[in-house]
Amino acid sequence: MPLYTRGDFRPPYSGMWYEVNNIESLPSPAVLVSAERVAANIEACISLAGSPERLRPHVKTHKSSSVMRMHLDRGITRFKCATVAEAAMVATAGSRDILLAYQPVGPAVDSLCALAGQFENTRFACLVDNSASLEAIERAAARAGVRLSVYIDLDVGMHRTGIEPGDAARGLYRAVHDSEVLAAGGMHAYDGHIRDNDISIRRANARKSRELAFALRDRLLSEEMSVPEIVLGGTPTFPCHAAAYENGVALSPGTYVYHDWGYETHFPDLPFEMAAVVFGRVISVPRAGRFTVDIGSKAIAADPEQPRGLLLNMPEATAGAQSEEHWVFSVREERTLSVGEPVFVWPRHICPTIAHHDAVAVCGANGEIAEWWNTNSRGRSIHGNT
Repeated sequence: MPLYTRGDFRPPYSGMWYEVNNIESLPSPAVLVSAERVAANIEACISLAGSPERLRPHVKTHKSSSVMRMHLDRGITRFKCATVAEAAMVATAGSRDILLAYQPVGPAVDSLCALAGQFENTRFACLVDNSASLEAIERAAARAGVRLSVYIDLDVGMHRTGIEPGDAARGLYRAVHDSEVLAAGGMHAYDGHIRDNDISIRRANARKSRELAFALRDRLLSEEMSVPEIVLGGTPTFPCHAAAYENGVALSPGTYVYHDWGYETHFPDLPFEMAAVVFGRVISVPRAGRFTVDIGSKAIAADPEQPRGLLLNMPEATAGAQSEEHWVFSVREERTLSVGEPVFVWPRHICPTIAHHDAVAVCGANGEIAEWWNTNSRGRSIHGNT
């Protein structure tokens, strides 16, 4: 098979932002990002929320200080993260209010306390759902001489983490509230189990999960405990919570910033645009009707079932077997393919896709790769990763 040259290939999506002029010099696989579309997605998120002050976005999707700065420039100052490495990146980028939406265990507890000591002007918080973890966090904070904020992680239906919003949750919150070392931050009620395509059904189910959190909050307030914040919703449900305005509620979407094919097909009401794709090349055409690309499971999220992405310039292709460095596709036998031919894949799940890449290539308005954004916190440790 002849090697690809640009004149040989005219994709049906010709002229899209990801079809850059200097693609021949770009190593593959790589993630291509549109800074213009990222900015548009941030604006759409602010519009849905009603104001930047109501947002506490999750950084797990982009893991990038460059994208952080775009948020900060738009007045979004509070953030949510999943790892201590992400917390370090967010603090280094300039945020002064960071929630580790995870219950830290093992060395992560001391690492979070060390961050709080390093960034003295930044408020660090974490989640807790049981008394043993709370006591461990309290001891670590006392040793480090820092004051962490702690949120109770409520199970409002997902059954992944958290404590049911009843008497036990009230007692756990009381322990946080009365601590001499920790500060009561509020409650975290993630409803990732709500994935209804129909927005009206999603609103109704989101209301049920929200009301569980509000009922506990009202009980705590009646017992003279402060509840500064309730953190609600991921990308699918935060518009539902935004419509029911309540003081002290923070909305925490994350996937919106790049958007993915999975959310595009499952939640058609969301106004976000495709802002990231995986670029690869055909590396083999073993026979007519079959070709292999270099986008293996080390380059794109492997947690969804196949197809794990949409080939934008060959949407008729059928996804087949995928291994670490290879992904096999089938097309009609008369389709002519060349080794080296570019492919552009919109991932079904963008968040773990980004975590596979040290940096993403930013496509400029002039059809060139304008710059690279480092995926600063793709690791889990803070050592050499801030």
